[in-house]
Amino acid sequence: MDNQTQINVYLITGFLGAGKTTLLNNLLKSLEGSRNVVIENEFGKASIDGTLISKQYSQLYELNNGCICCSLDEELYDVLNMLAFSDERPENLFIETTGIADAGTVAEIFKREDVIKVFKLKKVICVTDAETVEDYLNETEETIRQIVVSDLVIINKTNFVSANYLVKLENLMHSINPFAEIFLSSDGQIPLEILENKRDDNFDISEKPDAIFTHASGHKIKTVTFKTENEFYKDYLIHTLNVSLMLHYKQIYRIKGFIKLEGSNEKILVQSTGKRLTLESYGTWNENEIPVSELVFIGLGLELSSIQRILRPAIKKIAAEKLKSMKLSILKG
Repeated sequence: MDNQTQINVYLITGFLGAGKTTLLNNLLKSLEGSRNVVIENEFGKASIDGTLISKQYSQLYELNNGCICCSLDEELYDVLNMLAFSDERPENLFIETTGIADAGTVAEIFKREDVIKVFKLKKVICVTDAETVEDYLNETEETIRQIVVSDLVIINKTNFVSANYLVKLENLMHSINPFAEIFLSSDGQIPLEILENKRDDNFDISEKPDAIFTHASGHKIKTVTFKTENEFYKDYLIHTLNVSLMLHYKQIYRIKGFIKLEGSNEKILVQSTGKRLTLESYGTWNENEIPVSELVFIGLGLELSSIQRILRPAIKKIAAEKLKSMKLSILKG
């Protein structure tokens, strides 16, 4: 089983009526001839979307009367287990969540070590309705979370709004999730190549300034960047961020960035998915520059002072004399 190819996973999220099923049908049609499995999640007992999905799949699993991010998570694990031990694994797994699902919690499942052995989360795709997404952002936290956790945000039904408004929506999506690729579509059609785009980890945080999105309820979704030339203690950092994600899950939506750990020249990518934190090696720091650790926090009403307070126990301060020496050495080099 371990020698088999990993199953590509595409998680499709988005608020009610955004066009998730239409997108799914288009993707299945484009991938006709591949072994595709679909997991369809609806909140009610009766399956409606399941009957709307085109038949261009190998298997369809319908998880109804609940949400796979909470009450149906065990059923999801059962399906994943069946696929893992299948005689002929599918090439692609598409999961369409309910319109009110917490996509971060679902994506978190695919960060588990046992799940990673079989499944590769390729894309978290959020479908938004150009006509209604701004209203939903003002009314629902689910819409914000769905956008924040995604790698690809599709602004759908673009033919119903003006070109000027689309520019505004693109800027709005970037302010909420500076890491996502934004794509415009009138009918849920996207180029298949977008699915093959690597998850964008090689971002330049310095090009993404702090941003604030304020919606009608008065809450502020903020992007806060923390930078330091000091190193992090690995165990302390993992502990303090895990505790923060557990205690402040309703406030901290996403964490992402590059850091330097004590005693290592590895460049470490840190990111959170739901309540799960992962650290991955991303090569080494350039020897001709002073490593600057940068972490971006996206969430509700965040303040830099609070982030500094959270991270303070995990920081190993470099003596001023050593830092000055490092800078002089680089300048001379």
